[in-house]
Amino acid sequence: MAYQTSEEIRVDIADLTERLRQIRIDKGLPPDPEPRPKIVDIALSHAIIDRMEPFKAIVIKYASLLSQGKFVSIDTDKLAKYGQYADFLRYSTGLISGIYGMGASAALSCMDRINQAITDGTTDMLSATEQARHLHYDIGFMSRDEGMRHEAHEYRQATGESPKGKYDDEAVFQVAIDAVRAQIPSKEEETLYE
Repeated sequence: MAYQTSEEIRVDIADLTERLRQIRIDKGLPPDPEPRPKIVDIALSHAIIDRMEPFKAIVIKYASLLSQGKFVSIDTDKLAKYGQYADFLRYSTGLISGIYGMGASAALSCMDRINQAITDGTTDMLSATEQARHLHYDIGFMSRDEGMRHEAHEYRQATGESPKGKYDDEAVFQVAIDAVRAQIPSKEEETLYE
């Protein structure tokens, strides 16, 4: 294995960046992706995360089954609302909230991958331990830690109100979710963003 110098790595990165830009141009997209719009404020992001805690518990239980070497099919259609919530978090103004959503999306993808392997009869090509390890990392991203407290603090500083409790009422929460859903880019527009 040949080691590269820092300069060779910089040249490779520049080459890859230009190749990606050309691929985007060939697809009729702008050469550089635009930043993803931030339309979900911290209060709504944290309310979504509060509602995702049951999903996190499911992922933890699922990971424990995998760590015992058991491949179990799970009906991810019943978890679809959590996938939507995770998608909304991609548009959060908070970095940590976005990371939580990324972990939830990755966990759902892992479950789907395992379900497909069970359906196809190809679980022998998967390692239960490796899949449990993937879920362990995903659970780590779904963490309510100091970063979320910092987001809440910044929100209080910027707005003068606490994000806690703002969307406790289910009707108020649903109105906010519907407003976000109307602003989320379509699948075609999604390719414009990083």
